[in-house]
Amino acid sequence: MLKLFEKSTVVQALVILLVTALLWFKSFINPQPMMPTDNYAPLYNLLCSLHPSPVLSTIIAMTLVVLGGFFFNIMVAGVGLASQNSLLPTLLFIMAMSAVSPALTPSLLAALIVIAIIKMLMLRSSLLAVSSDKIFGVASLIGIASMIYLPALTLVAAYLLIAVNYRLYSWRDWMVFLLGLLAPYLLLWSVQLFTDDLVDGFAAMGDELSNLTLTVGSFSTLQSFANITLLTAFLVSLFVVWRRLGEKPIVWQKNATTVMLVTVAAIAMLPFTQVYPVNLQFFAVPFAFCLSQRFALSSHRSRTSRSSWRSHLFDILFILILIAAVVC
Repeated sequence: MLKLFEKSTVVQALVILLVTALLWFKSFINPQPMMPTDNYAPLYNLLCSLHPSPVLSTIIAMTLVVLGGFFFNIMVAGVGLASQNSLLPTLLFIMAMSAVSPALTPSLLAALIVIAIIKMLMLRSSLLAVSSDKIFGVASLIGIASMIYLPALTLVAAYLLIAVNYRLYSWRDWMVFLLGLLAPYLLLWSVQLFTDDLVDGFAAMGDELSNLTLTVGSFSTLQSFANITLLTAFLVSLFVVWRRLGEKPIVWQKNATTVMLVTVAAIAMLPFTQVYPVNLQFFAVPFAFCLSQRFALSSHRSRTSRSSWRSHLFDILFILILIAAVVC
């Protein structure tokens, strides 16, 4: 099945459309409106003031996820992290973004910004450096994402590790990052100052950042099994890809490491949100990359082996992941 999926663009597009329809079917049956949140999310609450209908909100959310998946696919293929002919990263990204309660939520919007952040950090030549304007842009995007969904500030932790990976140690790099992170907030605080909301805004930020709880949501046995299946598949694939990094060129290693380090931010976010079932939206980028690499590796091995049992095993795993994403 994986071989057929990789060879035929038409089959890939049809599978993506079918899986997307299955994942979002419940959301269209019972569409959820955009509701202002009590948490600190000034940009999201501003979008809520437009009062889109529940159906329109669901259509916008699904469209953004699908477009985000294709954009992510183009990005990883453009830097050699995925095959030019494969849409598997798109499918896996859509699955991770849509697996748990798909709707136009702050976490969904902020998670989509991660793609733009990663794109700015991708290396495209043997010059292993990131320019100051890209550092500023990355920091500004993190700031904007946190104004939509405050726990997205944990992306700073991922950036710090990425900075070590790229050796961005100079004081100028740190100052540029700090100024970029503050830039959207300075604009927001200026507006809040004139509307007498500045003190309330700081208080809301402090309350949310200090509210660390290990929350467990409601779930059925089947949903629990599905969530565990997706997490296990991701963690195993992450380990396998990380272990084989040394077999790749240095630029590939740097880019792949950047993508996988987003996992750190996603894990750090759990105490601010819900520990279980795990919302995979902030795991979507490394999830799609690691699993697509794992399946690509299995496809390569099956071509060089006399036995096809490994190919069938990964076909079953692929189907299980599809089912698990729908069940979640």
